[in-house]
Amino acid sequence: MDAIAAGILGATVGAVIARQLLRRGPPIWVVFLVGAFLMVASGVLPISAASAAVGSNLSILIFLFALFLFAAGLEQAGALDHLALWVLGTARRPADVPFVLFVAIGILSAFVLNDALVLVGVPLLFALARRMRVSAEPLLLTLAFSVTVGSVATPFGNPQNLLVSLGSGLSSPLATFLRYLLLPTLVNLLVGGLYLRRVYGRRIAQESGSTEGPPVARPRLFPSTPILPLARRYPTLVVFPVTILALITVDVVAAVTGGPAAPLYLIALGGAIVTLVASPGRSELFGRVDWSILVLFGALFVVVAGASNGGVLSAIEGILPVPGPAHPVTALGAILLTSLGGSQLVSNVPWVALQIPILRSVGYGAGTPLVWVALAGGSTLAGNLTLLGAASNLIVVQQAERAGVRIGLRSFVRVGLPLTAITLALLFVFLLVGL
Repeated sequence: MDAIAAGILGATVGAVIARQLLRRGPPIWVVFLVGAFLMVASGVLPISAASAAVGSNLSILIFLFALFLFAAGLEQAGALDHLALWVLGTARRPADVPFVLFVAIGILSAFVLNDALVLVGVPLLFALARRMRVSAEPLLLTLAFSVTVGSVATPFGNPQNLLVSLGSGLSSPLATFLRYLLLPTLVNLLVGGLYLRRVYGRRIAQESGSTEGPPVARPRLFPSTPILPLARRYPTLVVFPVTILALITVDVVAAVTGGPAAPLYLIALGGAIVTLVASPGRSELFGRVDWSILVLFGALFVVVAGASNGGVLSAIEGILPVPGPAHPVTALGAILLTSLGGSQLVSNVPWVALQIPILRSVGYGAGTPLVWVALAGGSTLAGNLTLLGAASNLIVVQQAERAGVRIGLRSFVRVGLPLTAITLALLFVFLLVGL
C-alpha cells in the first residue's frame, strides 16, 4: 500500500469528518478538490489516469447536470411551491401536516434530486411555519427525513443512487431499482409518516392553536392559466415529465424484452438541452445549477482512483472483507451495516464512491443486482441517523441557521435514530424476500 495515497485519503476523509463535527471549515467540494490535486501532484495518480477517472464517470456528471437543470427550471416556474401548497391543503388538520409532508415530499424526491429539492423546500416550509404560527424546526426535520426515505426508490433520487446505477454495470438500472426498492420505499414512507405524525403532530397542533381544518387553503392543482403560454415561458413544466416518462419507458421496456437500453444519461441530457434552448430565461436557469456538487463529484472520482491506484482500497477490503456472491444473505447484512456506519464518517456519497470499486473487485457486477440496491438503499437511509450522514441534511441545517433556527445534533438523532432503525429493518426484510 502506498503510504502517500493512504495519507492523502486519510487527510481528505479526516477533513470532511472534522468539518461536519465542528460545522466550520471549507466546503466539502473544496476538501475533495484539494485531495484530488494532491493525488496528482504527489505522483500517486498520473494526470492521464486522473483524466481517465473523470472521463469514465462523465455519464454521472452529465446526468447530475440534467437533474439540477430540471430542478432549477421547476423552481423558476414556481411549480414545486405550488405543488407543496396543494399537498398541504389536503391535510385535514394541523396534526396531519408531518404525515402529509413526509409522504408527499418523499414521493417527489424519487424524481427530483433530493439535494435540489431541499434547497427549494426550506424557504417554503419557513413560510408555512409563519402562516401556521408554529416552530419551523419540526417541519424542516420532516423535510430532511422525507427526502432521504423517498429518494431511495430510483437511480435519480439522489447522487449516491446515481453512482451505484452507473458504476455497477446494471443493464436496466431504473427497472432494477423499481423492482427491489419501490415497494419498501412506499411502505417506509407510510410507516415513517405515521411515526413523524406521532412525534410532531400534537406539538404542531398546540402551537397553531387549532385542532381542526386544513393548515392552508388548497389551490387548484392545475392553474387556470392557459397551458401553452405557460409552457412557452417555462418549458421545464412539459419537458421534465416527458423526460421522466421516457426514462421509465426505455428502461422498463429493455428490462422486459431483454434488449439493449438507450443510455439514461443521454435521454436526460436531451431533455436538458431542449429545456435550455426553449427557455427564454436560459441564462438564469443555467446559473441556478449547483456547480459545486459537480466539482465535488469530479474531484471525488480522482481521489477514489488515487486510493485504488495506491492499493488503499485493497487494504481496506482486507480489513473489512465483504462476503462474495456465494454468501448473499451475509453480504446483504454486511453492506447495510457498513453503509450505516461509513455514511456517518464521510457522508453517503463519498462512502458509496469508495465501496463501488471494492465490491467490483470481490466479484459483484451486473448479474448481482441485490448487492447494489442494498448499497444504494442502505447508504441513503443511513442519512437519517445523524446530521453527518447526508449532504441534504447539511443543506437544511445551513439554510435554517441563516434564518435564525438552529437544528442540533441531539434533536436530529432523537427522531432520526428510531426512523433509521425502522426503515433499514424493513428494507432488509424486503430485500431478503427479494432473494
